[in-house]
Amino acid sequence: MLNGEPFLQHDEQLTKERAHCTAAVYTFNNTASASGDLARGYLERNFWRIVSATWMRPHYTYRRPDVHGDDHFGSSVNVATPFYCDYGYNISVGDNVTIGSSCKLLDSAKIIIGRNTRIGASVIISTLKTPTDTKSLKGSCGTEIAQRVSVGENVCIGDGVTIEAGTDRVQDIKDGVTARGNPAFG
Repeated sequence: MLNGEPFLQHDEQLTKERAHCTAAVYTFNNTASASGDLARGYLERNFWRIVSATWMRPHYTYRRPDVHGDDHFGSSVNVATPFYCDYGYNISVGDNVTIGSSCKLLDSAKIIIGRNTRIGASVIISTLKTPTDTKSLKGSCGTEIAQRVSVGENVCIGDGVTIEAGTDRVQDIKDGVTARGNPAFG
């Protein structure tokens, strides 16, 4: 999956991993109803649980929520609710990142978001690429291919943007644009 090889999205293990992530995302999205600084702390901790995939131990290294600077979760990360992702553990977020409401990070491959980046509301970042080989297209039994997406440092992604699989070194992108390619510009 992470190497760009075809994979079965409805594999039993991947289905379980998505179910665990869905539960963590549900908790994160419902934390927003708490008030003030208390909610901010809970939101940060619950988002950390999503990207660190604590349910995957010991397969993935456990990371404490009070330790920042690892390859998954920077400091001063603000994510508005509602938020959605598939697995969580394929998302890496740098320092001083803001992610707007109703964003979807479809992370079957690595999604890397650089430092000092702002992602607007209703942005979709997808790592899934539908195979063009007709032998691979078999409805829900067919294979998928995932390709990494990298959003650079000091980038502003506008509202309603879609960033497609395989996109790298993204520059600022205006509202409502679909970005693809390497490098991608909006």
